[in-house]
Amino acid sequence: MNVFKVHFILLMSFISCRNNHVHSVQTKQTEDIGNNHFSKEVNYIPYYNEIYKADSLYITKNYKETYEILDRLLKTYKPVDGWFVNVSRNYLISKSKASTIEREDVENYLREKAYDVNAVLKDKSIAELLEKLNISKDDVEKIVKENVSKINLPLRSELNKMNIDDQDVRNRLNTEDSIKKVDRRHSERLKEIIKIYGFPNKNLIGGYMVQGKSADVSLSVIFNHLSYNGDYEYFKRTLPNLVKNGTCDPFNYAMMEDRKNEINNKPIDYHVIIAIDENVDKKKINTNRRAIGLPSLEYQEFKKKLMSN
Repeated sequence: MNVFKVHFILLMSFISCRNNHVHSVQTKQTEDIGNNHFSKEVNYIPYYNEIYKADSLYITKNYKETYEILDRLLKTYKPVDGWFVNVSRNYLISKSKASTIEREDVENYLREKAYDVNAVLKDKSIAELLEKLNISKDDVEKIVKENVSKINLPLRSELNKMNIDDQDVRNRLNTEDSIKKVDRRHSERLKEIIKIYGFPNKNLIGGYMVQGKSADVSLSVIFNHLSYNGDYEYFKRTLPNLVKNGTCDPFNYAMMEDRKNEINNKPIDYHVIIAIDENVDKKKINTNRRAIGLPSLEYQEFKKKLMSN
């Protein structure tokens, strides 16, 4: 038995022990979080835990099992990506391997994911499906144009600038007061954005690349800094609801909480970027992670090794 298979078997045992089935959990939200959410009733935490199991199966080319898990999930949930897991792509490719795929399946994927024509065409697996189902470059361009017309480009540019300012004020060795001023400005603006639009995710502002133009629109680093220079109590109260309804990546909340605990010399709950000591209770960390929809430590290391090869 090779090393890869051993890693996979161990990983699946961790996943199976922590999450044997997906169940619907109803939750009510208490914050005014705008209109960019899928449902106030659906809890995405069980969903997140299942997509990592499906991704592990996908990586090892168990396409039938991957498809069955994702097909069942997507009857209840709208697709939301996990930590380095493209759920819609995994579903489409696994379906093409395990079942019958139609032109509509690929078009639905494009409407969900396509914001840059070149990115779509450079994906070998997707390009093969486009050719097989006679979906032309013009067809892709049309869908991309429609997708881009639906996102908030001014907000996208604003969030990109916030990330630039966040780093610029630190890289220029400005005073602590200057850093606090930028962080607090970002804190107040993010509160406004969440209340008006909901959490600014890919559905609202697009992904990293939109029509050939890249933008850093991830917010995890900013939330890291808001743990000590922003309205921490507001975000601690609000983000868990947004994680549950599938609009906020759990990584944002975990980054903020880990940094806050580190500053206060308290145990680290999630260890998303903070190194883990040998004496740390990994079982407890995995329980914490599972509770907010993050993958286990074992899966994270498994995926990192694959991505580095």
